[in-house]
Amino acid sequence: MKQKIFNILDELNIDYTNYEHEPVHSCNDCKWIDIPGKRVKSLLIRNKKWTNFYMVVLWEEKKLETNKVREIFDDSKMSFFEEDLMMQKIGLKPGSVSPFALINNEEKDIKVVFDKDLRWVLIWFHPLQNDNTIVLQMEDVEVFLKHIWSEFYYGKL
Repeated sequence: MKQKIFNILDELNIDYTNYEHEPVHSCNDCKWIDIPGKRVKSLLIRNKKWTNFYMVVLWEEKKLETNKVREIFDDSKMSFFEEDLMMQKIGLKPGSVSPFALINNEEKDIKVVFDKDLRWVLIWFHPLQNDNTIVLQMEDVEVFLKHIWSEFYYGKL
């Protein structure tokens, strides 16, 4: 699966470094990995009516306040994705979620919101599997998302 992401990044001339490591399933599992850049978490949430879907990307130590996402999108109460919805929308189980997973979101109905403090940093994400980590500039993540026609926003999270 990761090769699909590497191919797109290469096609877009995006500079990145890939690190291989033991599989990790959460930010806590990553604490021992010595990789440059900022560690973040990518969380999938949906509105109460199951009509709007969001990926929220924020610093690993920050707690998600869904009310802030609600304010950004003027939406109803939010809940986390259930594992079956995650499989349906991005074809992945928890532990490998990142903006790269949106390549599998055929409906293009998941909006990404990044914490505004991530805008100009070196950042890392899993390339569809949790035994690799790609490090790249945040603006290159934007290039990737534009390429796959995925909506993204920045907000105060």
